[in-house]
Amino acid sequence: MNLLKISIPNICLNEQRYALDILLGDFLGLIFEVEIYKGSNIEITMQDSVGKLTLNSSFFHKLHLHWLKQESMPVVPLKIWDINNSDLSRCLTRDNIPVLYGSPGSTKNKNNWHINLDIFGSAFFMLARYEEILNSYRDEHDRFPDVESIAYKSGFFERPIINEYLEILWFHMNELWPSLKRKKRGFRKLISCDVDHPVDLVANVLFKTTKRIIARLIRDKEPKLAVLDGLNYVAKKFNSDIFDSYRKNIDWIMKVNSEMGNKVAFNFIPIQTNSQYDDENIFNNYKIKKLLKNIHEEKHEIGIHPGYDTFKSDFLFKQSVNEFKKILISLNIPINYLGGRQHYLRYDVSKTPHLWDNNGLDYDSSIAYSSMTGFKSGVCYEYRMYDLVNRKPLKLKQRPLIVMDYPIIHDESLGYSEASLNRYLYFKEVCKKFNGDFTLLWHNSFFIHESDRKFYLEIIR
Repeated sequence: MNLLKISIPNICLNEQRYALDILLGDFLGLIFEVEIYKGSNIEITMQDSVGKLTLNSSFFHKLHLHWLKQESMPVVPLKIWDINNSDLSRCLTRDNIPVLYGSPGSTKNKNNWHINLDIFGSAFFMLARYEEILNSYRDEHDRFPDVESIAYKSGFFERPIINEYLEILWFHMNELWPSLKRKKRGFRKLISCDVDHPVDLVANVLFKTTKRIIARLIRDKEPKLAVLDGLNYVAKKFNSDIFDSYRKNIDWIMKVNSEMGNKVAFNFIPIQTNSQYDDENIFNNYKIKKLLKNIHEEKHEIGIHPGYDTFKSDFLFKQSVNEFKKILISLNIPINYLGGRQHYLRYDVSKTPHLWDNNGLDYDSSIAYSSMTGFKSGVCYEYRMYDLVNRKPLKLKQRPLIVMDYPIIHDESLGYSEASLNRYLYFKEVCKKFNGDFTLLWHNSFFIHESDRKFYLEIIR
């Protein structure tokens, strides 16, 4: 057994231990014990082996003096570490890397290595979403704006920078102790569908249907879709969903993913919390109950999609979870492992993780950019979240969402082009490189054009 001894400064002990547990324990699968010492760096040694690895820990020193203050933020523009070692650069996405805390480079002195980059502090900063609690800017949906993030401002939002930092750490540990073995990981496709609209409610109203048909004909130049919208309106009068594309798409998503051996998490809004952004309560509808049973029987997952106004409300969140669990129990669907995602990705790092954790949910997949694509927490691994208010780890796990349907096709103005498809596949390949999790969200209401289906089939392979 290769037991590591980690010596840490006597500051921000919970935060340091969290970063050590995630990177060394959860990500690398290493066994270690921690002691407090009077030094300023983090020191790593291995039992019955020579050599020592020391790492910069400047973030925790900043944190000790300036907890939740602007003085603890990274200094922009960030320094850049140009990686000259070809063996190390192969572990990264590029041959240079931004330095969040500390400074570029590493040095070797006999049997000892020192890394100038503050790997553990930077990991805490990204994984705990520390910057979001300091920055008061919010968008029209009360979300932390993507463009305010350090990752966006410093141009590394498309890189899993903490995965890369982890490889830098492992490279130096392996140089010192070649016998050390890391945990084997496998690439996973974590595919989900946020079922904002199980059925197309527009078809229930003649005025809305007419308006959409006109848009299909004039704006979209899609007469076939216009005809289907008209047929859907007529079918609804006979309580039929035969022409309802939203409902039919759920069956199609299950079918194609089952054929490829994928499991899909379908996330449902349990109760309406905002009449503008949530559909009316759906769980009393016998058709929705039948759909839930079908999803379970097809061995896919049913997840929760707490409504628009739940992300800071103890009452509404608890009410949503209780309703969600009640309907699953009534349908004899197990509730032993439950997860999901916040509607509209509305998230307050000082409040929302508590709600998920306190209500007995196992994982959340809400940490994501809402207007662009990338690695918001800097990692493509599932990890335990941290409570920035009470300064302690949570049981709740985070599955960072990396790619979803809308941003690449529309917000990046790439449309249904080869360049657009390549953007999706780029993120998939990056996740493969690190044996990580490729988390994909595609709404059942987003399969409007045939190109959506073609893209989707390519991405989920």
